[in-house]
Amino acid sequence: MARRGTIATSLMDSTAAWLADQALGDSKPEALLDGLCQRIRAAGVPLLRSYVAFRILHPLYHSRGLNWRTTGVTVEMFSAVTGTTEEWLRSPMYHAISHGLAVLRRRLTGPEALLDFAVLNDLREMGGHDYLLFTLPFENRDRGVECSWLCERPSGFTDSEIAALQALTHRLAGALKARIERDIALNVATAYLGERAGHAVLRGAIHRGDGEKIRVALWYSDLRQSSTLADGQSAEAFLAVLNHYFEMTAAAVHDCGGEIVSFIGDAVLGFFRVEDSISDACERALQAAIQARGSLAAMNQSPDQQRLEFGVGLHLGEVIYGNVGIPGRLQFTLVGPAVNEVARVEGATKILGVPLVATAVFARELRSALRTLGVHTLRGIANPIELFTPL
Repeated sequence: MARRGTIATSLMDSTAAWLADQALGDSKPEALLDGLCQRIRAAGVPLLRSYVAFRILHPLYHSRGLNWRTTGVTVEMFSAVTGTTEEWLRSPMYHAISHGLAVLRRRLTGPEALLDFAVLNDLREMGGHDYLLFTLPFENRDRGVECSWLCERPSGFTDSEIAALQALTHRLAGALKARIERDIALNVATAYLGERAGHAVLRGAIHRGDGEKIRVALWYSDLRQSSTLADGQSAEAFLAVLNHYFEMTAAAVHDCGGEIVSFIGDAVLGFFRVEDSISDACERALQAAIQARGSLAAMNQSPDQQRLEFGVGLHLGEVIYGNVGIPGRLQFTLVGPAVNEVARVEGATKILGVPLVATAVFARELRSALRTLGVHTLRGIANPIELFTPL
């Protein structure tokens, strides 16, 4: 048996097992790539740069890129629009993917140099002499991993190094695939359930009845005249209006540290956990309401935007936060009398002619003063309650 001293054997022995361990753990993709490249250099391969790209499932982004240099890894996020740019369409990665090439190699210097992609000139100026690209599609072929390696040795990669890099790229793709699938699950859970609820579900809170009692400052907003808006325009145009409304309201809740429970038609139910103090939760809820109303005022001043109006109700109470439904179809939501009450409080904005109404129990916790609107009896609430609005 040949002496185990070649670069290929060294790489396979010292790094393949490490990649397998990382696939079973929870290492971030950038940490995976950095650890791999550092080990490759330590094994004697003069690696100058590595670039890894892979598709992701995310509401805002289409794919992710990891750019490794000896100084570390930088992360790049690409929207769907990026896939139509001239730079991408003229890149070696796009060429390899569109032509089904598993391997693409270009010498950047010497008599065999071929600089048929613009980025190769940049890589040569960086000090690269040999460019090697591997593409590894996943089983459904609409996602996969593309990985390039850049050598700073004038003679380029050796045959044993290329074989080792190809094998390690396969193992890297396997480790990344496991992480990508975890990230996709987290992105989907976060987008549809919210960050904390999404994490709770992925940690195993998936059974009917899983939940907790929490004290929260509640937010409820409702779009005015939504039926008229829906009847007067196309479905696409009305959905665009709804999204503008949600960007003002739900985004304000997020910006101020709150969580969105659900979008109930054209209403937003959100909450702010009482953690440091009750006063802090209520102040953040009020700030979110003020921010949302400010965004509405700015939008309504634009002649290009359709004028909208919405009310906001604020309340404080104890709720149950958890899974309800049937075994095969669950919803992570808030339940309890306080949830019904905050919706009724928001409804009072129409009756009282003010855009924001808070309950007395909420107003008492604020450091800033509100003015009273008097005591009112609200539908569905047994006892009359005093309501307040900002000065």
